[in-house]
Amino acid sequence: MGDKIRVAVIGCGGMGRHHVEVVQGMDGFEVAALCDVSAEALEKIGDQHQIPARYEDCEKMFDEVSPDIAAVATQTRGHCGPVVAALRRGISVLCEKPIAIDLAEADQMVEAGRASGARLAINQQNHLNPGIRKARELVAQGLIGEVVLVRGRNKAGRKSGNEFMEMGTHVTDMMLRFGSMPQWCAGTVYAQGRLAGPQDIMEAKEMSPRDRDSGLVMGERALAHYGFAGGVLGEIHFIDYPKTMGANYGVDLLGTEGQLAVRASGHVGQNLWYLPRPMEGQPADLGDWQAMDLSDMGAESPIALMYRGLAEAAAGVEPPGSGEEGRWAFEMIMAIYQSHREGGRRVELPLADRRHPLETWRAQG
Repeated sequence: MGDKIRVAVIGCGGMGRHHVEVVQGMDGFEVAALCDVSAEALEKIGDQHQIPARYEDCEKMFDEVSPDIAAVATQTRGHCGPVVAALRRGISVLCEKPIAIDLAEADQMVEAGRASGARLAINQQNHLNPGIRKARELVAQGLIGEVVLVRGRNKAGRKSGNEFMEMGTHVTDMMLRFGSMPQWCAGTVYAQGRLAGPQDIMEAKEMSPRDRDSGLVMGERALAHYGFAGGVLGEIHFIDYPKTMGANYGVDLLGTEGQLAVRASGHVGQNLWYLPRPMEGQPADLGDWQAMDLSDMGAESPIALMYRGLAEAAAGVEPPGSGEEGRWAFEMIMAIYQSHREGGRRVELPLADRRHPLETWRAQG
């Protein structure tokens, strides 16, 4: 790599603009080129940030620009093609979440990186959230004893189907930071006050026209339980409160000697608390939660740390938020649908069938 890490951004919508702004503000990095199928979007962002290299074909851009990193910020349905094309050329990739539309695509992406040696990272930003990083340190130090339960908390503001794909993998990724590898999942999905069925399967844009195109979805409310290696339990719920509640979004860690609570609605400021006992106790006792000092975690944003971690990943070393980790976070979501389809029974992970569970269910009626 040269004096600066050269980043090519694919997808010039809202997240693409965010990537450009972050990279342009980082020492040692620069945006070398932009790519989008919309000439209007290319012109708007290119002119705003004075980036002359603009392409409508990402493979042509990779061949002519040879960037160090490709940032794939397209809609989810458009992740696989650009990611695989970049990795096969030896270009490392930071891809937006969720990793793909289905596990078959996710497998193809991870394998492309493994075959070429290029690095793949998924932009699960909270992987490097200050509260998450500090909580991992405190768990390793034994502050809360043995971790018993990792509880994921959703952000709401969406029906569960859209929440799964838009925010769900952020939550499962945070759970994975403390729960090791998941071994099974048992999930239940409700639609219109009843157990959801194949008649409730639809495209994400049908469920929520203003949301992103993230493939097939189903349901309004959902609950899932997980078993992680070592006997750690997991729990996640998606409740369709109509109003987004960022203060609820994050993970709780219940240990044998205490608890930690991380809220991930912001990357700076106070977002980690400690309770010096394993159970909450009476409501009047909740004032015992103690704010934890995060001043040693630094002030750089998680997405900037993702870029630095990807650029600095040595041969044979996976970057933070690796493709495999991103695939596991996505698989935990797909497993909810698969378990629900099978009557809520525990399904083993990894899933044997890599097709989208809703696609096969809808096809079979």
